[in-house]
Amino acid sequence: MQEIERTANTSINPVAALRAIWQMPGVTVARLMLESYFRSGWMWVEFVLVLVFFAALFFPFMENVSYFYGTSNWDLSAIAVLGGAIMVRHSTGARTYVLLARLSSRAAYSRGLMLAAAVLRVPIFLFMLLLVLLTHRLINPTVDTMLIGAIGLLPGTMLVSVLTVTLSPPVATRLMRILFLCWVALVLFSISPIFAVPATFTDILGIVRVPLWPIAACYNVSIAGTIGLPGVLGFLLEGVYVVGLALIAGYWLERRELLLY
Repeated sequence: MQEIERTANTSINPVAALRAIWQMPGVTVARLMLESYFRSGWMWVEFVLVLVFFAALFFPFMENVSYFYGTSNWDLSAIAVLGGAIMVRHSTGARTYVLLARLSSRAAYSRGLMLAAAVLRVPIFLFMLLLVLLTHRLINPTVDTMLIGAIGLLPGTMLVSVLTVTLSPPVATRLMRILFLCWVALVLFSISPIFAVPATFTDILGIVRVPLWPIAACYNVSIAGTIGLPGVLGFLLEGVYVVGLALIAGYWLERRELLLY
């Protein structure tokens, strides 16, 4: 009886549960990546870029909260792409083989990279937020609009960083990146055709923009400062995207012959 109670107490111990999560292969890889990224100095490049965007977008005029989140969705996503690519490049050298040899699955390595890149979006956003608040560059900041805007912005930038890791070598092949860029080109063409095409063709081509609906819904949440049903569905679908990308990246990395990379 005492043994059963001891087992039950151990199973519901939050400290033990947190320790188990902390020691998971993917989390361990993420911790190592962030530590290495910090020591390399590349992390500070992202913070410098935040300063550059802040100076370019918020001086000399004051702006409203919608402007802040509308522009931050774009500039922080651009930083997420650059930072994610640099992190993957920095973390996939010759020493990668040593770490992969210690893991039971290569998928843990790709998940760790994604987790590290996504977690870093939080301090990057907070740095931008502190800059505009401490310098009083916003006209109408309120607690609710700032909080809801952050809830709408962060999942999108995290998704961008996860997508960057998925498409970076050695996870994705060159063919996969070409196919993705072709899809991006079709999306841009459907929005603004560079030559005259029938309206029916443009309407049909609009199908390629359907995967962007969750991102647009979260974007609208961040600039409007209100969360409705479309926003909730957008958050859920962005979570599905992240899980799907993690599974795809793990599958690709498991099948990839790294000696050819």
